[in-house]
Amino acid sequence: MNALGNSTAVFVTLSGLFWGGWILGSQTPEGQEALARAYAAYTVDQAEAQANLFDSTALRAIVCGGAGAEQGESKPCLAIVAGGRLFIVDAGSGAAASLTQRGIPMGKLEAVLLTNAHLQQTADLDELYGESARTRDNLLLPVYGPADTQRMVDGLNQAAGFDGMGRGLQAWGPSPEPGRSVIVFEGDGLIVSAFTTREDAFEGRVGYRFDYRGRSIVVGGDGRVVGAAAAANADVVLQGAQTQALAHLHNTGSATAAEVATQARAANAGLVVLTGADDRMSAQIQVAEARAAGFEDVVAGRTGMLLELPLDNSEINVRVL
Repeated sequence: MNALGNSTAVFVTLSGLFWGGWILGSQTPEGQEALARAYAAYTVDQAEAQANLFDSTALRAIVCGGAGAEQGESKPCLAIVAGGRLFIVDAGSGAAASLTQRGIPMGKLEAVLLTNAHLQQTADLDELYGESARTRDNLLLPVYGPADTQRMVDGLNQAAGFDGMGRGLQAWGPSPEPGRSVIVFEGDGLIVSAFTTREDAFEGRVGYRFDYRGRSIVVGGDGRVVGAAAAANADVVLQGAQTQALAHLHNTGSATAAEVATQARAANAGLVVLTGADDRMSAQIQVAEARAAGFEDVVAGRTGMLLELPLDNSEINVRVL
């Protein structure tokens, strides 16, 4: 079982600043001065984190999308960085803006990986291509995903006037069979594999595992990947879930937080990051239900969260990017 790094405390503290509103006493001159010092320290840490983001010392994941509480709509997007390359898993609405606002160089985008070919996961594909094409050497952007990916990509290329041969999006369907992973990228110590389960294959869902020099991250979207053989012993699993109450109301096929926790414990996962909650309260309930099921190493994914897995130790550092 991997241990959370000390920088987790930094993330928790800053989460209070960004998502929890005013700190008690911040309206006083002393409080405002303390808040200013905290932001100054955060700015320095953030600049250093961005400068080191693409070095070869760690495997990293960035939550660049999530639940749109105001719109009542999920906007899934995760970015994985390893070996100087950027991969984006799911392109929910606003994904490109979220990444560029955080200073992520889109020219390093290697490919987009879709866990599902529905609109929710693909709404910002055209924007991602536009942002990356400005500085990428290759005008073709690979898009991996389920079988429906090809039809969706063809439609986007046609609408934009791209041929998908020399310019535009290029669809690749790894089509993994349940229980058998398919490698979609390999180079410089990084292996990216696509996999599915029997339940997810029926729903047209795919999960992805990133292995980089001894560290590993599994991304499952809203599928049921934690119990898959391909997710065993992963350092971090980023997984959508729902509360018990919503599971009773809606039969979406997504796992509950308690189910994810039970499977994560059996799979020897290091840390589970629950993604896609409709609002902050739902996220807190999901975490509570997961911990009540006997798995303590679980947190709620929030936009701007950076997970860093150093190659020289077994820590999992969590901070705000």
